[in-house]
Amino acid sequence: MFSLAVAPDEGGRADDAAVILVDLLRKYPSGYWCHMVSDSSLQELHNFACRLGLCRERFQEHGRLPHYDLRPETRETALALGAEAVSSKELFKRGREAFLRVQER
Repeated sequence: MFSLAVAPDEGGRADDAAVILVDLLRKYPSGYWCHMVSDSSLQELHNFACRLGLCRERFQEHGRLPHYDLRPETRETALALGAEAVSSKELFKRGREAFLRVQER
């Protein structure tokens, strides 16, 4: 887990912990891809993308769910760096909730 917090709460997760999420690979006409989002903030997402060597131009600023698309080898690196593998449904739910929280500020 990519975390900035020190002490986890009773559920095992720190209050301010940022979790980077990746969903399962899916086949598209251009090959296999997955999505990467943060359940915390876009800044955390961009910071993690930078650690993966992704350039900012790869960011997809969709109104519903800002994200990066990852190829299989980059997904594996993200997981090795602490990203959490989740279903597409879970990724959208948690990523969307984080996006809406930021929009409310």
